[in-house]
Amino acid sequence: MSNFIQLYAPHTNQLPVHDACNDKTTFFITTNAGRQSGKTALSQQQALYWGLDKPKQLVYWVSPTAGQAQKVYKQMLELVIDTPLIKSNKGSQGDCEIIFTNDSIIKFRSAQQENSLRGETVDYLILDEAAFIKQSVFQEILLPMLNVRGKKCLIISTPKGKNWFYTQYNRGLVGDERYKSFKFTSMDNPYASKEIIEIARQNLPDVLFRQEYLGEFIDSTSIFENINELATYSTIDKPVLGDTYYIGVDIALKDDYTVMSIINQKDEVVAYKRWNHITAPQLKQNIIDTINVWKPKKIYIEENNQGLPIIDDLKITHRVSNIQGFKTTSSSKPTIINNLINAFASKKIRIPNDDIFKAEFEMFTMTMSENGTAKFSAPQGFHDDIVMATAIAWECAQKFKYSGTDFSFISL
Repeated sequence: MSNFIQLYAPHTNQLPVHDACNDKTTFFITTNAGRQSGKTALSQQQALYWGLDKPKQLVYWVSPTAGQAQKVYKQMLELVIDTPLIKSNKGSQGDCEIIFTNDSIIKFRSAQQENSLRGETVDYLILDEAAFIKQSVFQEILLPMLNVRGKKCLIISTPKGKNWFYTQYNRGLVGDERYKSFKFTSMDNPYASKEIIEIARQNLPDVLFRQEYLGEFIDSTSIFENINELATYSTIDKPVLGDTYYIGVDIALKDDYTVMSIINQKDEVVAYKRWNHITAPQLKQNIIDTINVWKPKKIYIEENNQGLPIIDDLKITHRVSNIQGFKTTSSSKPTIINNLINAFASKKIRIPNDDIFKAEFEMFTMTMSENGTAKFSAPQGFHDDIVMATAIAWECAQKFKYSGTDFSFISL
């Protein structure tokens, strides 16, 4: 590392990774590290070294999404833009690159591009957050790029269960000199905020903290626990005499689904409705029809974006008196999701034994911002509308079933 351009000071756990990246025997270097542990900074510095050490090298950086790839490109460009090392750079969405004066290139790409990635012949390959890249993309598209000139493949990530990244990591622990694996946690980074890490420890489910910050490979890291155990019955089509119902609605008018989740006073999700690719008038009529059947005590409807005009129309034109808007914000969304997580963990809620319903809860994920804030959503390409509607319905039920206030319902 003596000739490494010293743009940062590697901490103790980063140095062995750089050594493996620059030795003569190791081909696959796999680094399993917690959030904000310095793994991305390590990889950025290594990419710069590979690009600047010899002329006409192609370093290929692949991130799970285009947004992530572009973010890393901008960060790396800032490190060297004011130096005489840069010949040119290009930062268009999905096609970012830095060209050095020695004619080496670092290209930044998204794994979502899949087939458009084919055809490159690269010297060095870096996979950023590899656990979130499809195994097929790694094996069938990216690895063949190294067949002709390939020298090193650096694979970095926080775990995501025991997927292919777990297998790749373990290959570096069995003595094959072509593979080396390394692990460090968020606490191993001397620059990390111990206070933020402690906040995350206090607020996250244990399995998620262990995965995201300790870099542990957990068999099941679903945010929602006990899903199959709590899925105890089939949905029903009409209300049961004597039961009281509460409805949560997550509104969408494009590719996502509008979902209505219906909970009774016994904390059972007895039914849900979902629609997509319909017009606003059709959606309002579907909501009205569902309200007429179930005659809920209270309805929460997400008021963001398209929701607010629908709420106003239902209140004013259709005289639905027991509707209340729920605004999803950066603070209210984690609150209602955490409340629902606790309901699953404490086994207070019951849900239908329905494959679509359960699948959304099983796929629902969390990412961490740099300040330790949890962000909840479905993975790229999946839906979370059932989860959100159920979280809103749960919030509605918990607030109003003990209120002692009865809300009148005007037949439509």
